Amino acid sequence: MESISIGLDVGGTFIKGAVLTDKKNEYMNVHYYESKSKDSKETILANFIFIINDLLFDVENIEKVEKISFAFPGPFDYDNGISLIKNLRKFDQVYGINLKKEIKNILVNENSSLFEETQLTFLNDGEAFAIGENKFSKVAKGAYFTIGTGLGSTFIENKNIIYGKYSIPSSGMIYAEPFKDSTIDHYICERGLVEIGMQHGFDKLNGEDLFYQAESGVEEALKVFDEFGQMIGKAIKPFVTEMNPDEIVFGGQVSKSFNYFKEGIKKELSTNSSIHLRESINTTMRTLEGLN
Repeated sequence: MESISIGLDVGGTFIKGAVLTDKKNEYMNVHYYESKSKDSKETILANFIFIINDLLFDVENIEKVEKISFAFPGPFDYDNGISLIKNLRKFDQVYGINLKKEIKNILVNENSSLFEETQLTFLNDGEAFAIGENKFSKVAKGAYFTIGTGLGSTFIENKNIIYGKYSIPSSGMIYAEPFKDSTIDHYICERGLVEIGMQHGFDKLNGEDLFYQAESGVEEALKVFDEFGQMIGKAIKPFVTEMNPDEIVFGGQVSKSFNYFKEGIKKELSTNSSIHLRESINTTMRTLEGLN
């Protein structure tokens, strides 16, 4: 093997990493690491270096690392590799830091022959997920959403991410768009699900707890997810109605409950019944594929 690339899917709790190749299914040996996102700048940087080196440990005959690609949550200056995350209980200590330069410098100082020509790239994690899913399905138009602590959204047409078209904001993302008495991001996330749960008497349950209640067939929990699905449908309807995608795909932690909220979405999108609605088989895998 002469040169390789590395992909990192960066989250506030875990960083998922893999060695990337052009051969199908060869690079899906995904490793999970603690993100240490609440620690100091020095610890966060050292953790990235450790992860990169650990991923290379079992790879033989490496002449150079061609590229290291990061799927990173926003806000973030992706072109310059500068984190703009602040007061989100993750990566606060690297706010304003040029991660591209800092990580590259450390790697080169440790092993210049391996990393001297390495290119470091950063991409929004929601966009990476969408690109991976669109590669997988090969549809002309798709709308892709990740639901977790917030909402990630990306719209793709003919392999290109859509910005400022079909009522989609110029950022390409809808999380900050007005919805009800706040923004879409406030409601289409685990917090929004939990708020509906509280209205049904589930005062101390998080999203995972509500999922297990639904799995057990608890009627009120099933109603919670149906209402959550309807709320998702209302939030995304203006965009998908105008765009009319071939598919709408959901990924992320909350989307593991997709089977319980999909009917609620369908109720709101009944006029768009031809759109294929599905859950991602593996959000992490598709995100890493989107980096490659």
